Amino acid sequence: MINCQINRIADRQLVYQPLEKKLYHAWLFQKYLLSNLQTTDGKKVSIIRTGRRNELEGPDFSEAQILLDDNILTGDVEIHINNADWYHHGHHKDPIYNNVILHVILNEPGDKEIITQDKRVVPTLILKPLSFNENPAFPPCEQWNGVEFRGFEEVLNQYAEIRFRRKALAIRAALMTSEPSAYFYKMVLDVLGYSQNRESFRQLADKLPLPLLYEVLESVAEPDRIITLESLFFGVAGFLDLPYSKFLASYTEYFQGLKSRWEKMQNRFGFSPASFRWHFAGSRPANYPTRRIAALVQIILSFYPHDPAQVWINQLSPNQSFDEVINRVSNYFQQPAGLWRNHPLFIKQPGKVLIGSKRLMDLIVNLLLPFTWAIGSLQKDQALMKKAIEYYRFVPKGEMPSYVKKWIERLNVPQAAVKNNFLIQGAIELNHRFCELNLCKLCPLEVYANR
Repeated sequence: MINCQINRIADRQLVYQPLEKKLYHAWLFQKYLLSNLQTTDGKKVSIIRTGRRNELEGPDFSEAQILLDDNILTGDVEIHINNADWYHHGHHKDPIYNNVILHVILNEPGDKEIITQDKRVVPTLILKPLSFNENPAFPPCEQWNGVEFRGFEEVLNQYAEIRFRRKALAIRAALMTSEPSAYFYKMVLDVLGYSQNRESFRQLADKLPLPLLYEVLESVAEPDRIITLESLFFGVAGFLDLPYSKFLASYTEYFQGLKSRWEKMQNRFGFSPASFRWHFAGSRPANYPTRRIAALVQIILSFYPHDPAQVWINQLSPNQSFDEVINRVSNYFQQPAGLWRNHPLFIKQPGKVLIGSKRLMDLIVNLLLPFTWAIGSLQKDQALMKKAIEYYRFVPKGEMPSYVKKWIERLNVPQAAVKNNFLIQGAIELNHRFCELNLCKLCPLEVYANR
């Protein structure tokens, strides 16, 4: 449950449901009826050891031990609210879950068995937490007079490394069943979606895979490529038809030009608009999905006709300095060309870079470098893996989530002291692992608190 969050470019603050927290707490602190436990297929089960919290990708707890009828089993435990989550999260295809000895759930499971990737049946236990409140009215850290900074920095460094490995292992697992280029392309769209439109951008990647886009680009002359791709993306995304056409229709000449090209492509290639839910409320104009789609077109054309994933890996040759890599990444993901500076969508807000510098830093730490490590791991290229980790420590500051800012304030640590992206990533992961789950009593900062 905790470690199977879908990999995202920049995590928004995760909000765990009360039932999720309660079930996790119940298992961790053994706050449930300990006698007469039975699996869903009627086997007696006793919990000898709940296991150790897993900080990386994979099952929630490792090194657990149970007595199942007369057999002692040692291995991993995975926790979900519903039985079907095992399949929704793809654990049945992931060998990292092959050592799970118990699936702990809250709700009735139905008839479907839990099967691992190596075709082993996992016993399921319905756990009924006792009524208890592990959520403190006020987090203990609110009572502290700050924290010793050296210890604070050491803990953030530790969890930044955990976060990197967790993301890198998640990407490695995804690449076991996906083509690197397809995965890379989909994750680039993920970052362009931001929190509100992330899922729609991921669906757009499925509707318009990169090989199909390159096929379309090959069929048109170079001067027409930008407007052709814009017509294709806006058409499939539904911005050339009701109800979303209102966001482009006021730019009459531009809209009609897009519509005309879109109709020709529909006839020639058989394209059709898909069903998406786009969100504009609460976003700055620079983050509107229409602007993001226009930026996406330019990013794709900056790589065409090459494979973006391979282009990125090629940047990390042994003689490349970190600053040179940053400049090259900026050229692909930030620097506009052609229509951009005089784009009709930017009449009221002139266009500048494709994506902002802070967002670019988040793209580097949450996709480009973990992706590099994953490719290096699959290719057994130790030098590439080492370079990914080394560069990860040098990435300048990206976006600091508001909840992290408030948390740092509460600890009386100056924001300026969190001086690079590495420490920000550590703060995000620490919040994810402890604060969001109300696991204050396990907080590793406790020993560094000033009282």
